[in-house]
Amino acid sequence: MEIRALIDEKHFPLWGILGSITGIVMILTPMIPYVGTEGESFSIFRHYVSYLGHIGVSEFAWMFNIGMMVTGLIFVPFMIGLGMYLDNVISKIAGLVGVYTSVSIFFVGVFPMNYPEHGPAAMSFFLSGLVMSVLWTLTILAQKEVRVPKILSLGGIINIFFFAAFLYWPYEQVPVLSPPLSLVPTLEWGIYFAIVGYLLILALYVWKNHQSTMEKE
Repeated sequence: MEIRALIDEKHFPLWGILGSITGIVMILTPMIPYVGTEGESFSIFRHYVSYLGHIGVSEFAWMFNIGMMVTGLIFVPFMIGLGMYLDNVISKIAGLVGVYTSVSIFFVGVFPMNYPEHGPAAMSFFLSGLVMSVLWTLTILAQKEVRVPKILSLGGIINIFFFAAFLYWPYEQVPVLSPPLSLVPTLEWGIYFAIVGYLLILALYVWKNHQSTMEKE
């Protein structure tokens, strides 16, 4: 198969579907056997995502870290293909930023929280993820030939909210309402579910649309 074929309309949605499923299975599974330093089980309202990759604490840290690396690599052809499929200037920029975001995910797996490089890798993901979400949203709204329903821009707006809230929320002004809940890790998990869900929906829509087109022909 030629490299160009990997990112054509027939194949690039499959990368998005595969990347999303890989991200769901290999990121969430390590929650099950997780036991923290205080003997606690994992909670998305108290523990950051990266805690699942903490070597020496998370029993399935290897699965989480490999999952991040594999997911990041799989999303690269999807980002390029989606940018070409939507076919405007913004989409091509969004595709490039999406590749950068995907590579950042890869390096979060390469450098789990045991390493000092983890912080820059994670921050690179959060910042580029925010820019990517803005660009995909603008891309979908600016379509002249509608290839993805504009209502799906709502998913991008949800992602923008979670990324921006995580990065810029004035946490010191937020009262503690419930001790078992910590706002920052909760927002980080919001980013995870929002971005995986959004990319999966986009990939499934393009794939089903292509299948319908092929059946009519």
